[in-house]
Parts: sequence; structure tokens; C-alpha cells
Amino acid sequence: MISYELSNAITHIGFFISFIVNFILIYLTMFHIKKVTGTYKHMVVIFSLSGILFTAMEIVARPFSHNLNSSLLYFSFNNWVQSKEFRTFLIASWAGFYIQIVSFVAVQFVYRYICLFDGKLAKKFAGAKSILLILFPWFPGAFYLVMLHLLCLPDEFSNEFFRSLTTEKYQLEVNELPSLPIIPYTPDGQIRMNSFMILILGGFLTSSPYFVMVYCGFKMHFNMKKELAKFSACHQKLQLQFFKALIAQSIGPTLFLVLPIAPILLTPLIPPQLGIFIDWQTGWLFSMIGAYSPFDSIAFMVIVTEYKNVIKSSFLGEKKIVRWL
Repeated sequence: MISYELSNAITHIGFFISFIVNFILIYLTMFHIKKVTGTYKHMVVIFSLSGILFTAMEIVARPFSHNLNSSLLYFSFNNWVQSKEFRTFLIASWAGFYIQIVSFVAVQFVYRYICLFDGKLAKKFAGAKSILLILFPWFPGAFYLVMLHLLCLPDEFSNEFFRSLTTEKYQLEVNELPSLPIIPYTPDGQIRMNSFMILILGGFLTSSPYFVMVYCGFKMHFNMKKELAKFSACHQKLQLQFFKALIAQSIGPTLFLVLPIAPILLTPLIPPQLGIFIDWQTGWLFSMIGAYSPFDSIAFMVIVTEYKNVIKSSFLGEKKIVRWL
């Protein structure tokens, strides 16, 4: 239980930092920044709001996990919501929100890619149509939430499988625990399709946005000089800053979203025939996830020069710099 108590404290600290940093970014973007406009402005604001809501939901849902050999118990430590079903919904929603965050980063890459290579197409996503890009990442997140409920609800087999674990390690009764157990193999090594499918789906929904980021990132990198020639000198610098900010913003989810989750999702796929013994409290890794949001927001404000200039001129009392870029 020490690992959970420590991770819970870190989660609260992460929420506080995320709220402060993202509030500053949202405030500056909406009321002071002139160069971040249109659809991309909406994306920056919504992505920052998502970071705040995601870390807040972690505090409410209180998700935790335990990897036991070729299995995973994903459950909630929330003890103030009465309904077990609603607490289960909360941890499923938090997992879906996680998928939405990763997908949103990919959508930003796609939009910057379109802006660089096809300005006419980018204009089609202006105004009310920008909501299409903003809503798209929510679909894979919602899909994962639904599939967790369809494929991972506890049954008699899973309750018996994890009963001794929850009693001995957490002093909790498995029948009363809001959980989503994932047991991809039977004791004799046969595949349990529902659990196996949810692991594959989780891996796909997490990794596929990164293939999109890598493709768009390399295409923009190797064609940047040629495509920037179409813009004015001032706009060239701005586009280059946006690209660098995207690269930095992809590092945050990689370090704080994907790497902590990878061992949690991959170890249950190890066939029991290999005889590898695993008994890990892996839920503490969730406390690292909330760090992605302030990391990304700080990186964005550092790289896009206008944010630094506004902070210096408006809040630190330094003389206003007329040349934003």
C-alpha cells in the first residue's frame, strides 16, 4: 500500500502543477497571444483543458493496477462513491481519456502537416469545421471505454483468480472491488479471447497515433525548407516554432504516457508456459502520467517566442518587444 499512498500524493501534486501551468497557457492564448489563431488556437486551448480534466479525473477515479504473472487487475481505490458500477465507469473513462490524449497529439501533427503542405485544405477546417478535428480524438477514447465494459467486467473466474491478491496485498474483498480484470490465458495456457483482444486494442490505440506522428514529423522535417519558402520570413519562423513545439509535445506523451503504460499492458501477454513470475504493484506508474501536461505546456510556451515576450512584457515588467519573432 505504500506505493499507492505515495503515487496518490504525487498525483495531487501533479494536478496542482497541471492546473497552474495550463491555466496560464490558456489565459495567454485566449487574451494575449496574437500569432496562434484559428483552428490551432482552439486545439491549444482544448488540449490544455484536457490535461487539467485528465489529471482531475485521476484524483476522482483513483485508478491502480497490479500485474500478477500473465494477468492484470485494473481497479479503483475510490471509497467515497457508493456505486460500484459508477466507480468502474470512472476508471474505464480515465483509460479512455488516456487514449484521447494520445490521439489528440497525433491530430495536432496532422493539422500542422496540412497547414504546411496544403494551405487550401487547412482553410476548410477553419471556423465551425474546426470542431471536427477537436472531436475526432474523443472517438477512439470513447470506443476504448465501451470495449473495456464489454470485454473486461469481472466474472466468477476472475474473482477467484484475484481473490487472494486483493485480500493479502490490499485488504480488500474482490467481490466489492470496482475493477476491470484482464486475464488473457487460462491456467493451461489457452487464450481467453476477450482479455487478449482488449490488450491488443489498447496497444493499437496507443501506438497507432505514434505512427502518424512519426510519418508527419519526418515528412515535415525533410520538406520544411522547401515548403517554408512559400511563406513570408515572419511566417516561416512561426511555422518552424510550431513544428519544434510539436516535436517537444510528442516527447512528453512518450515519456509520461506511453513508457509507463507499456509494461502494464505488455507483461500480461507473456505466455504462462514460460514460467516467468510477476507480482508487481504497477499502479504507481499512473502517477507519472499527469506530468505530461505541464511538460507539454511549458515546452510550448518556451519554444513559441511570443509567449515568452508576453510574459516578460506584461507580467515581469520588462520593456515590450515589438518584434514578436
